[in-house]
Amino acid sequence: MGRIFEKYFFMYSTVIGLMGFGILSSWVFGREYQDQTFKDLLSLPISRTSLVCAKFFALGLSFLGITVLAIGGTFAMGLCLDFTNFDVLLTGTLLKRLGIVTLYNCSLSFLFPLIASITRGILAPVSTSFVAIIIAAIFGSQPMGRYIPWTISGIYLNNPQLINWISKLMILAILFIGVYGTILWWNYVDQK
Repeated sequence: MGRIFEKYFFMYSTVIGLMGFGILSSWVFGREYQDQTFKDLLSLPISRTSLVCAKFFALGLSFLGITVLAIGGTFAMGLCLDFTNFDVLLTGTLLKRLGIVTLYNCSLSFLFPLIASITRGILAPVSTSFVAIIIAAIFGSQPMGRYIPWTISGIYLNNPQLINWISKLMILAILFIGVYGTILWWNYVDQK
């Protein structure tokens, strides 16, 4: 039964985690430019940093909700299929790994708002999320995969011992570039 859950959780981490979170974060920021509503947002008496941070906070809550629904759906499917030999310890380990993988995927998806802001649309960041899932599929089983940010979550879910401090540092760097870069972009570049 644990192997079945591992398969579904791996599918969750790659498809929903990498691509789904990337598309959602691209949409939240990119639609502002496509619909020309960013001008209305910028005219509000709210600091641009607060505005961007609020959008990131809403994205984080959305990612958490999607994760809870995906895990609940997986367990509901297990109940419908009447899995026997339910191992609480194995399931607890998988849920812990899935929580960390969700944090990794959230951190990686915060780069897409920067791409959406720079390109002033959705097409480039969504295309980048598709490229990210292709990179994860190609390099996920390679030894160098643990040094490519888009493959780290899938590798961690299957074998956490392969992930080292360099891998974690790369994810933190992507998070920092995405969040700080988007804040800087909305504060300084979009004033012109």
